[in-house]
Amino acid sequence: MQIKNPEYDWGFKTVPQKFADNVEYTWSRGKGLGGTSAMNFSVWTFPPKEDIDNWEKLGNPGWNWSNYEKYSTRAITYTPVERIDDPSLPTEAFEVWNSEKPYGDGPLHVAHPRRILDVDVKMHQTLVNMGFPKSRAPYHGDSQGTYFALNNVHPTLHSRTYAATALQERALQRPNLSVLVGAEVTIILSSDSTKDEFEASGVEFLHGATDKQYRAFVRKEVILSAGSLKSPQILELSGIGKPSILAKLGVKVKVALEGVGENLQEHQFIGCTFELKDDYAEDTYDLLLNSDQQAKHVDLYSKGQGIYMTGIVNMASFPLQRITSEAKALYDAEKSRIRQDMQDGKYPPGLAEQYELQLQYNQNDALDCELVSLSGSLSGPNLPRPGKKYYTIIGFLNHNFSRGSVHSSSNDPRHPPQMDPHYFEHDIDLQVFIKEVKYIRKLVSTAPLKDILSDDPDTMELNPGSDVQTDEQIASWLKQCLSTGWHTVGTLSMLPKVQNGVVNPKLQVYGTKNIRVVDLSIVPLHIAAHTQATAYTIAEQAADIIKGLFVP
Repeated sequence: MQIKNPEYDWGFKTVPQKFADNVEYTWSRGKGLGGTSAMNFSVWTFPPKEDIDNWEKLGNPGWNWSNYEKYSTRAITYTPVERIDDPSLPTEAFEVWNSEKPYGDGPLHVAHPRRILDVDVKMHQTLVNMGFPKSRAPYHGDSQGTYFALNNVHPTLHSRTYAATALQERALQRPNLSVLVGAEVTIILSSDSTKDEFEASGVEFLHGATDKQYRAFVRKEVILSAGSLKSPQILELSGIGKPSILAKLGVKVKVALEGVGENLQEHQFIGCTFELKDDYAEDTYDLLLNSDQQAKHVDLYSKGQGIYMTGIVNMASFPLQRITSEAKALYDAEKSRIRQDMQDGKYPPGLAEQYELQLQYNQNDALDCELVSLSGSLSGPNLPRPGKKYYTIIGFLNHNFSRGSVHSSSNDPRHPPQMDPHYFEHDIDLQVFIKEVKYIRKLVSTAPLKDILSDDPDTMELNPGSDVQTDEQIASWLKQCLSTGWHTVGTLSMLPKVQNGVVNPKLQVYGTKNIRVVDLSIVPLHIAAHTQATAYTIAEQAADIIKGLFVP
């Protein structure tokens, strides 16, 4: 194994995307104690019941909504809004939790931000005016509709809460826990290559900005939690994966597993940004571009005031049928394509079963679409004009039909893996985005949101811009400007081995005696939710499995 480049570059890029004009997309990754929940958007949402029950239907007993709901509250403490004194705030948007359900008593705090921006209130009211229903139970399995999402923030301190803060609060006092920061695992060591199963004896790792290698040994298990992009890389460099990939790397095959690094699924998003009127006096995040204003609001934050008391709250989850009459025709065309591909034997084991569930789900109003909003500019390619205020409506695609892969591109563990999400290989993914962009334009022409947008038709729409009108123009813009949602799953899927699975329902890697995977890479079929809460929920259920308190 060669180790070069001790200064690691976390600005990962995909390979050129064949069906997206050969664009290489940046998939920036984070690294820190507690994972990337230390640096994300703090959005805390749950998927619909059907999404999780589909995991069980794919051959994973015990991985269902009933258990998801139970374990989802183990890590958190939910604090409801005590009272709403501002009459302009829509009280129904805060009604997200069934008071008869447990609020949890975990170390992570989830709550609504202390302050809701005026532009976000107007966005919510506009969604209601466009016919969106109030979400009935967004944290209890039915998230269709619109609501104000929870954030993982402390309800009184308004500071981010995540795994590292939980460690500090409860776990670091344990005598059987040691934490080494600045370390990066390169391979899992095996004790005896002559055995039928791979038995992990420990891990090899780097520490600090050097190429010096260290080893840590285990008495029981190795638990791999490096995320959907790095966990497959560690297995491959350890000799666990597709023989054809390992041969290219010069790595000896210890466990042949065709599913390692496959079945990659990702949420993508596109931002549409609109300029607000010059006389719109309320705060937006644009003011933080001014260093004096930024300093002012940092000071206000220490007093529990200002724009840092806000968060991303507007959430609307819905089936494609809500925004276009063409939904059925699009899904029928995709169904025909998939049926033909099945007959032609184009799919690897297990993928046909996933597509069958997706197609059935589409007929029953799957929440394939999502709108989120942000009070500032988060889009391209046009840059915001200095001194102006903006509002961005973001469209997400929740259930891609396209499937990708991530594999080691070098036997140097610090070399980024080769990521190929196969964006838009299935054209329906692109068509859903086009429909979302068109619908967003309808939203901004609806009161009360339209009442605060610029009256200048040449500057009101910053992105995609007034010159982007036809489906072909929208598609071209999408391919150039869409972003990863940082919600990658599926690369070490929890599926039967004959269906290209990598881990069983106990999260044990097939062909190994004592390796488990506990991260989002085990998710076999993507969900209509931001993935942070689900990562914690998987970890809580895994903890009981490891301790023998839950047997799938």
